Amino acid sequence: MRRPNNWDNVRASGEREKLPAGGYEAQIINAKVASYTGQNGAYERLEIDVDIISGDYKDYFKEDYDNNPREDRKWKGVARFYVPTDDGSDSDEYTKSVLRSVTDALEASNKGYTWNWDEKSLKGLKVGILVRDKEYEIEDKHGFAPEIFRFIGIDRIQSGRFTVPKPKLIKRDETVPAAPPAASAPQTAPAAEYFGAGRDPYPF
Repeated sequence: MRRPNNWDNVRASGEREKLPAGGYEAQIINAKVASYTGQNGAYERLEIDVDIISGDYKDYFKEDYDNNPREDRKWKGVARFYVPTDDGSDSDEYTKSVLRSVTDALEASNKGYTWNWDEKSLKGLKVGILVRDKEYEIEDKHGFAPEIFRFIGIDRIQSGRFTVPKPKLIKRDETVPAAPPAASAPQTAPAAEYFGAGRDPYPF
């Protein structure tokens, strides 16, 4: 049996511990605005790459990236936030409030920094991140993966003033079909979803 190349640096399958849900001190590696097209049209998201900078899980995402042998590997420590469109909708106002919580957390975590609407200025900044478990089903595999849920002031991580986020579960249709309405009962149209079809206010 021939000894494979780079054998001493190969990581054993399943060796890496999953990042637990909780709060972590992090630093921004990169940030960009990415454009997409969905079922409701075009939209943009602010995508911020981060890594953990202290504690037992320091450099977690870098180690994950470096030890991934796939050619199409991707950085998994990404927080994604919708970019407001100023369309006047309630969902867009909520998008603004989420983005404002992000910029407030960045300013609170970096003395002297003021958000200037240039995403490139985020590189190197520190911030607190909350990580939650996200349920997934891929073919015959089922489990939970860590997902960056929210930015908060890094001082709140340091002092433990945060709540561990609840897991994000897959939406399953568990409704029971209702009986047909009586002939005399008025028919009403179903209420529109607040965030629009398929739109998660925290899609990361």
